Amino acid sequence: MRAYISVDLEGINGICHSSQTQPGEPGYERSVQLMHAETNAVIKGLVKAGCDEIVVNDSHWDMRNLRIELLHPKAHLTSGWQKPFSMVSGVHSEKKPDFACFIGYHARQGCATGVLSHTYRAQVFRDVRINDVLVGETGLNAYLAGAFDVPVALITGDDALKKECEDLMGKVNCTVVKHAISRYSACFKPQEQVLEELEKSAYEAAKAKSTWNLLKPPAPAKLTLSMNDTSMADACELVPNVKRLNDRDVEFSDQDYSVVFRVMLALGALGASRKDPYFS
Repeated sequence: MRAYISVDLEGINGICHSSQTQPGEPGYERSVQLMHAETNAVIKGLVKAGCDEIVVNDSHWDMRNLRIELLHPKAHLTSGWQKPFSMVSGVHSEKKPDFACFIGYHARQGCATGVLSHTYRAQVFRDVRINDVLVGETGLNAYLAGAFDVPVALITGDDALKKECEDLMGKVNCTVVKHAISRYSACFKPQEQVLEELEKSAYEAAKAKSTWNLLKPPAPAKLTLSMNDTSMADACELVPNVKRLNDRDVEFSDQDYSVVFRVMLALGALGASRKDPYFS
């Protein structure tokens, strides 16, 4: 079996503040250690289940957090930015994975209790919708995996994320590693217990193909972005076929969800270029 793992940081046990997630800030190095520990626990479970090819995609910040020498020896690591499909780059490779795992994920932008909740560009996107349904990174990424016929076998993060996943995807294997209190507060589970649960969950998920969730995107897929600043929407509407809906919102549609996804990434980058440090 081939397994694909996308690893974020905000949904890792022990993390509850943005300063823990940014290189150079206090607590970041400890956070990276926790990130490696959870990733390795999942890999151990997958290897025990018979996975002989495992690709890990670093999906946080500049995507240079994980270190190959600290990962399980069976894992291949995709690191760095720019990647064509960002957090799920590699899920579309010629050697198609049998399934994907989303590790250390978090709730969408606007979720009141989700720890460090945001959707891709926290300083740019107020919210993101696909065909008028609010989605977070998990939904956006699961749709892309589904567009390439790759089901999601396992998701990990806080309990707010689990509810979000169930609302969008129905039944899905989601292991809760911490309980959300607010955006910057959580109740952490004992670390050894979490690592044991992750290894077991990964093993069981890989063995139980009937529990994998193939989330096929709608066709056509309509992306609606609400921007934090009107100047960001100004920049976005310069892109051909992007429609300005109102002061903050823009819209783009296409039959091919992978095109919609890449336009979302591009509009996020454009919006970020318009962020004014002196007037916001």
